[in-house]
Amino acid sequence: MTETWQHGGVFDGFAEAYDARRSGYPAEIVDAVVELAGLRAGSSVLEVGCGTGKLTVELATRGLRIDAVDPGENLVAVARRRLARSERVRFHVGRFEDVELPPASFELVVSASAFHWVDPNLGWARAAELLRPGATIAVIQPIAIRTDDDDPALVELDEAFEQHAPELAAERPVRRTEAAIRKGFDEHRGNVSEAWGFLAHPDLTTPAAATLFGPARLTAVCRVIERGTDEAWALFETTSIYHRLGPAAREDLRVAHDRIVDAAGGSLRFTQLVALVTARCA
Repeated sequence: MTETWQHGGVFDGFAEAYDARRSGYPAEIVDAVVELAGLRAGSSVLEVGCGTGKLTVELATRGLRIDAVDPGENLVAVARRRLARSERVRFHVGRFEDVELPPASFELVVSASAFHWVDPNLGWARAAELLRPGATIAVIQPIAIRTDDDDPALVELDEAFEQHAPELAAERPVRRTEAAIRKGFDEHRGNVSEAWGFLAHPDLTTPAAATLFGPARLTAVCRVIERGTDEAWALFETTSIYHRLGPAAREDLRVAHDRIVDAAGGSLRFTQLVALVTARCA
């Protein structure tokens, strides 16, 4: 049976659409990464899963030197285009687990919306191997959360997904309040992989991370996103779950999605918690 982390290669097949439809990351989160890692102009950074370079360009504009790794040739081609004028970035096409990089050379290993595509039995140990002693790992993950202002259509969409794609419904994170997320994170902070896993990927943790890194820290920014019917569906088309659905399930979900969002006024409004998890290498 294929593990969920092995589905990450799908994104390279629609790199341009992924780049156009996915959001970047708040400046406050990028600034927090730099501050918490104690970086300065010229600091060495390894980015795991750079994708089309949306975080990469933010790091480069802050004067950092970046080795950016991604297995997707098409994704990296978009990133190269975005950073064509930068001399601060070196791209490596390949899986993080396999790319040859110098040990103990980086002041930061950072991954945005990508570390769940790394084999958890290898990823945390590899990050620790490549970091200098006392350096920082940072994982950024946007999470849909539950608020008092939630659009009722969100619940209806969840129910439609469970009806038309029950085999994949369990992989979709349950929306929780920010308070519940922070409380649960604190309970797991002794193991950074468990603290990060609690946010969205509980099946991708490893006991070894507790000995490789110190306690985890959570920094987070909320953002409200509103998308029209077609826009919201276009975003869903850039997810791995969409590409694992059969044609019939896709069609049934599209019909239900359009009916629900149109009935809600033609737009979908939801809140994301953009979470930054950091820990120091032991």
